[in-house]
Amino acid sequence: MFKPDQPIQSNKDDKLNRASFAESLGEAILKYKEKDSIVVGLFGTWGSGKTSIINMTLEHIELTSKNSNVKDKPIVTKFNPWNYSDQNQLVIQYFKHLSTVLQKPDYAENVKEAGRQMGIYANFFSPLKYIPGIGQYIAIAEGALKSIGSATQDMANQKANDLETRRSELNELLSKQPHKIIVVIDDIDRLNNSEIRQIFQLIKSLGDFPNTIYLLAFDKNVVAKALQPEQEGTGLEYLEKMVQMPIDIPLISKSEVEKMLLSQLDEIIKDVPEDKWDKTYWGNIYQSGLKYFFNNIRDVTRYINSLKFSFDMIKEEVNPIDFIAITAIQVFMPDLYYSIRDNKNMFSGVYSETDRRYEVQEKEKERYNKLINQSHALPRETIINLLKIMFPKIEDVYGHSYYGASWMDNWRRDGRISSPDVFDTFFRLSIPKGELSQREITEILSQGNSSSSFAESLLRLNKEEKIARFLDRLEDYTKENIPEENIEPIITALMDVGDLFPEGDTGFLGFDTQMRIMRVIYQLIHRFPHFENRFSILRNAINNSQRSLCTAVHEVAIQNQEHGKYNSDDISEPEEKLTLKADHLTELEKLVCDKIEVWANDGRLAKHDHLIAILYSWKQWGCKDKVESFVKSMIETDDGLVDFVASFLNKVRSQTTSDYVAKIKWYIDLKNVKDFVLLEKVEPRIRRIFNSPEYSQFDEKKKLGIETFLDTFDEKTKDPFPG
Repeated sequence: MFKPDQPIQSNKDDKLNRASFAESLGEAILKYKEKDSIVVGLFGTWGSGKTSIINMTLEHIELTSKNSNVKDKPIVTKFNPWNYSDQNQLVIQYFKHLSTVLQKPDYAENVKEAGRQMGIYANFFSPLKYIPGIGQYIAIAEGALKSIGSATQDMANQKANDLETRRSELNELLSKQPHKIIVVIDDIDRLNNSEIRQIFQLIKSLGDFPNTIYLLAFDKNVVAKALQPEQEGTGLEYLEKMVQMPIDIPLISKSEVEKMLLSQLDEIIKDVPEDKWDKTYWGNIYQSGLKYFFNNIRDVTRYINSLKFSFDMIKEEVNPIDFIAITAIQVFMPDLYYSIRDNKNMFSGVYSETDRRYEVQEKEKERYNKLINQSHALPRETIINLLKIMFPKIEDVYGHSYYGASWMDNWRRDGRISSPDVFDTFFRLSIPKGELSQREITEILSQGNSSSSFAESLLRLNKEEKIARFLDRLEDYTKENIPEENIEPIITALMDVGDLFPEGDTGFLGFDTQMRIMRVIYQLIHRFPHFENRFSILRNAINNSQRSLCTAVHEVAIQNQEHGKYNSDDISEPEEKLTLKADHLTELEKLVCDKIEVWANDGRLAKHDHLIAILYSWKQWGCKDKVESFVKSMIETDDGLVDFVASFLNKVRSQTTSDYVAKIKWYIDLKNVKDFVLLEKVEPRIRRIFNSPEYSQFDEKKKLGIETFLDTFDEKTKDPFPG
């Protein structure tokens, strides 16, 4: 039903007559016989079809080379730099990627040997702390021998352990083998500026091997701007030196885009009865503003997918032309769309004679201007022209035509969005506030290759009170849709900001926010079949978390439950169901305990909302003395004691058959308090604080903690879960 916003894979899907262009590009690459490395640049703006052309080019190269001698067949590989957020990792992973490609079984032995040497070459960059400049090879080898790991023995056999020596050997191997190595790097303009610069430095100074052809695709202006700070002269001048074969993608003409749009619209509206389609009204809508939304094929695809989703379900209830127009506003100007939806009285119906007075109309114009000015997809006047046709009230304010109440019957009969009786139907299928659109979810998941970007998206959702819903929806993607290389960044982000989300109480049958996070982590981590991979990901995520502590504590506690480690009632899962090995779990416990101690020393632990849960785990994991020392230090002051007592607050909801709304009660389990302090020493201090003048200065949570503690101690409040 839907057409994905994906590039075409073959020339048989080409509807823009670009196959011949792609074939010519493929032929140009195949005809390059020199041994020197060459860079081919495919220039095009966002949505111009660069990836589709690359796919058709590679298809032509594959078909042309199919009957060639295997020894002469080019080696083609795609490298995706946006999968690696760390700059040092990008360099290492590039050479490791190339090493793997060259070691495929069907390649000649000297090619495989080049691949093996490439893997060793990659290890020189393990300790890289900065992007190497052109010709700067010597400095980056410092300390390399200490971080080579599994390649230590191979490195020891090198004559000089020297990067230039290894590079010379690689050059010799690659110059003698008969294959052209075609490396494709697409969407370079999606990287940040420093990563863009690194890609070009990599190609220029580290990866310009013999018999290597680079096919790079990017927006020339974006990349030139990114290169500008590093180069003398302009970024464009640097590109001219770097790219020996620059190729601009032929522009898609406005008429081609329009032709595709109208042909797909014809398919959607083919079942609309002729008497339901007002050709004059359609012409006015299309020419006034609708046509200006579509600048490339991606715009058409996004729009048509949204329209297909709901058109068949609603076409018999509303005016199809209005629905086509409001869907375009929804896709390209969502802020305006929601403003229209939430301000029915401003957009539907007509003005009374009283409302047409000049002073009233000027105030109305100010209101409309405020809503219209928040959208920038089209020029302001174009937006107004489109809205004037859809909503006669706008024409009243900005134009010179006036509509009386007699028009209302016609609008209702025709299902127009301007009818107050029909208006709401147009938005019946819209995303409610607090809900997430598929587009929003997709955009957030696309940032999963960067833990920092993903974390910031999570914090934005938290601010918009959508985080619990997103975590629920995230489970729809954990099994296969999230790329494996994005799993660690996503888990790292969740571990870093998980404590900042609200608890999300959902009753006995639901999950709180922490449990939602744990479910997502469990599902993602079990995508990896080996214990070592899971342990490495969790260890790195905990190490890199700065803003959260309880999320890491909770994760390790869950793993303890799997192993049946501390609770005699817990039965250890079979090994095949365990997430970690026992020694892995012990190491994670120590790591989290060390992190708890850091928080305890710098004061953050005492202010943590989940202080008591953290203390119980810290104590359980062998740090009883440290817990006692921390608590003793915390309760030395009255303020610290009140914070400590308030941390034991628990909320209980109760409801009888006569209650419409549940009652909320607070209690403190004194048995839990006694696990950390002596009640006979704490109770007199709390009572003194309660009766002191300073009590009135405490915030509401502290007051609640003091009162609940004393009421429980005095047996005014009973334990809701006795026994």
